[in-house]
Amino acid sequence: MKQLLLIASLVFAVTLHAQEENSAERQNDMMISPIELIAGPALNVSYERLLNKDSGIGINVMMLLDKGEDGDGIKSQISPYYRMYFGKKYASGFFVEGFIPITMSNDEIYVPYTSSGSFVSTYKYEKNTTIGAGIGFGGKWVARRNIIFEASMGIARRFGMSSEYDDTPITGKGMLGIGYRF
Repeated sequence: MKQLLLIASLVFAVTLHAQEENSAERQNDMMISPIELIAGPALNVSYERLLNKDSGIGINVMMLLDKGEDGDGIKSQISPYYRMYFGKKYASGFFVEGFIPITMSNDEIYVPYTSSGSFVSTYKYEKNTTIGAGIGFGGKWVARRNIIFEASMGIARRFGMSSEYDDTPITGKGMLGIGYRF
């Protein structure tokens, strides 16, 4: 009976140890870029789910926290992405990514018209949402206690601009941030 109990506890310990080794790699990265938060003021945050040691999928959200004087320009951008890592450590090192920026903007439009025989003009604001396709690259480093650092940048072309006054078909995304792997 003691031998059976000893074997059962040994099998339990080995199984528990094997499960800990398989789940040792954390699968989620959360990151914020403090530079935009201080200088912007803008919020630039990112979440990534690591699929394996060489790839991950995630979403990056950038939004202005200050409306500005006239309220025009890109206000927010949501960019889902897929990354391929080329480093030796788990999901770190140099990477390339493909992303799809979804931008929400408030474009200023000049509207001329005549009123009572005189020429008058005004401005109106038109809300636009566009989608695009882009590519980026960067690096991610994992430090002690699962603190992560990232430096990345990407460029994309926007499609489906609904206004003839929207003259910025190019957008981008970047991250110079710090985060946590959990």
